[in-house]
Amino acid sequence: MSTHNPLDDHPALEAALPLGVLVALGDIEHLTEAQRQHQASQAASVIAAHADDLMFRGKHTQQAFVAVSRALAILAFQPGGITFAGLHWCIGSGHRGTREQAPCAAELARLSHQPTSVATPPRREEDADHDGRASEH
Repeated sequence: MSTHNPLDDHPALEAALPLGVLVALGDIEHLTEAQRQHQASQAASVIAAHADDLMFRGKHTQQAFVAVSRALAILAFQPGGITFAGLHWCIGSGHRGTREQAPCAAELARLSHQPTSVATPPRREEDADHDGRASEH
């Protein structure tokens, strides 16, 4: 069975998608799990209605691109991350559009040491300074 990259025939989309996901990751990293679930539902609705516009440059291309980027960013928060069109994103291991396949070895190792079901972004020292808690090293 051969696998077909859905972006093979769309080089501009293939080039833009990694950047779109990175922007979306920045937009959603502060959201709660419930807020991410709500946004995932919204993105799914847009993708269901307008994915063809994205592939064939229809009226809703921009809206569909944002929805796909946001959906992939949201899925990056799940254990093991997400691989789409040969690119892998996962918050737990810090992968941002690598060629490693999901679930990546770094994420599996991290999860084996934590009993949580949802990946959370790594804590930054500057965050600790703002909320009064000591940073973890």
